Amino acid sequence: MSSVLLFGGSGKVARHLTKQLASSGYTVYSVIRNPEQVDELKGLGASPILQSIEDSSQADFVDLIKKHKPTAVVWAAGAGGGNPERTQSVDYRGAVKTMDAIAQAADEAGTTRRYVTVSALDVRDRESKPVPSWYDDNDKSMSDRVWGVIKAYMLAKYEADKSLVEENGRRKLDYTIVRPGGLSQDPAVGVIAAGHVKLGRTISREDVAAVVAECLKNEKTVGLAFDVAGGDTKISEAVAKIASDRVDTFEGFH
Repeated sequence: MSSVLLFGGSGKVARHLTKQLASSGYTVYSVIRNPEQVDELKGLGASPILQSIEDSSQADFVDLIKKHKPTAVVWAAGAGGGNPERTQSVDYRGAVKTMDAIAQAADEAGTTRRYVTVSALDVRDRESKPVPSWYDDNDKSMSDRVWGVIKAYMLAKYEADKSLVEENGRRKLDYTIVRPGGLSQDPAVGVIAAGHVKLGRTISREDVAAVVAECLKNEKTVGLAFDVAGGDTKISEAVAKIASDRVDTFEGFH
């Protein structure tokens, strides 16, 4: 039976993902830190695990992975913005700690190397790399606005994704990076744009969760980082095309 170790299980995307995976027969081990959320997450189909990302060591996460032996690990955690230090602690250091733990557990116990992480559209090196060639003036303006408002978050995501990609020679993870645009609370529509997308288009959290679920089913997405936003292509078809065309929107921008 397939199982997922889901970090950040109380988040809005993660809750949708939990429902989707549980209804498909997955066991969802949901890592959360607030005991008051246990019953609610159980109601969504999760098996909650009370463990703080910030307070746990790499060794703690290695033990967690060895204990539950998931077939994949999903990172959907985040500090939620606001405090730059907490953002660094969770979105960067917590993510890297998790990546290293997956690799160590796999080396020591043969556990999974499959890792899907939810990042963000336009996460890139804005200092020394060119603007993506598919950006128009509206995209550039939107990029400036987003980075101006949530720079600490974008930098933390960038450093985490950069570590994932550039240090994968030693970790050897089977990773996929999903990079959604602006998130909405709208109901899922089941269609998206993927690859070279427009920065102004929002996407529902429920649809982002469905993209992550599709990546877990499609092993050909391993090694890719790709953008998703609102669009008109069925999710399974959009992800399949990304996989077949090997579209990577982080490559060349880190």
